[in-house]
Amino acid sequence: MGEGDRAFLSQVVRFAAALSTMFIGYGLIQPLISLYTTSFVGASYLMVGAMISSIGLVKAAMGPVSGFLSDTYGRKKFASAGAVSIAVSLMIVAFAGSTVHLILAFVLYGLGQALFFLALMTSMVEAAGPARRALSLGLYEGVNSFSILAGTALSGPIVAAFGPRMTFGLAAAFSFVSFLICVLLMKETMGLRRPEGGVLDLKGLKKLVSPEYATAMFSAFLFMYTHSLFMAIIPLYTTITVQLPAEFLPTLFMGFSGTTAVASLIAGPVSDRVGRKIPIALGMIIATASYSALLLNKTSSSLIVAGMALGFGVGFFHPVASAIVADISTSENRGKAFGFYRLMRDLGTFAGPAVAGVVSGLLGVDALFILSIGLSAVGATLAIFVVKETLRKG
Repeated sequence: MGEGDRAFLSQVVRFAAALSTMFIGYGLIQPLISLYTTSFVGASYLMVGAMISSIGLVKAAMGPVSGFLSDTYGRKKFASAGAVSIAVSLMIVAFAGSTVHLILAFVLYGLGQALFFLALMTSMVEAAGPARRALSLGLYEGVNSFSILAGTALSGPIVAAFGPRMTFGLAAAFSFVSFLICVLLMKETMGLRRPEGGVLDLKGLKKLVSPEYATAMFSAFLFMYTHSLFMAIIPLYTTITVQLPAEFLPTLFMGFSGTTAVASLIAGPVSDRVGRKIPIALGMIIATASYSALLLNKTSSSLIVAGMALGFGVGFFHPVASAIVADISTSENRGKAFGFYRLMRDLGTFAGPAVAGVVSGLLGVDALFILSIGLSAVGATLAIFVVKETLRKG
């Protein structure tokens, strides 16, 4: 192992520690958010979707802003600020006494996620260098998914022993640990420089406008659309429509998160060898087939298989789409490039529960799955017929 490899490994371990503690906390609350929200607004697909979608709306609004600020002031301080915001938001959820408290918490949660995850994603790309871009982004998604899996596995026993509110409090503690890691261990991956232009200076972004960047942004949207749809609707669909017990949910979420993690770890090195087009297309095709299985089958075993396949599909195409953004951006505009990329990703976080709530409430859950089949098929079409290869070997 050369000096460069050791330096990269050292950086990755620090980033992984910050990401893992944050996502273990997320895994603890992932099966709870929609059902916990029903205790404030009732068992309504529409109301639950509207409430949870506020997280994605705030993240989307802050994505480009955090990217511009990160390019000017560096990554470390914004990762730290984001971790604090997430920790505070989860504490508010734990002590919430009204819908207003819950909305405030969701707003702070979205703000914190916008700052934290953009800073960490950009830092990992910069630490990796051109030869390891997809690998680093696959590690980013893999660590996230395995940590969610671990948190979700712990969620059921913790809720049974201490209740939902204490579980949100424990998730806040994990977020605070992530903050300490950012402050004490994380290294800045770009030199600080004086601000140039305004907060939303668009200089340098015209070079990014291309079919490849647009396809990457659509892929980011679809990735978080799928994740937030799964989080907001699948628990209600499973317990209300299919009438399976709530105890089944951790198994379903663990399968989804586990295959997302495995696919992310596989997709990175595969993409660094074969390019970007094939992995994105393959992941989109798998996602299309998975939504079709959710539409056509309504048994516990079929839900597990379809959920695992869906996790594998989105886990396979998303780090590759992120690598495209890294390929076509430069050190001067990479934060901005990822900022707008994450804008689309976070619009997916908003659209997942919002669209799911409206479509399911008005037309039924089957219509939601048909819509999702169409979106995934569009992504596969773009990857096959529109994207030009951005990986430059040698």
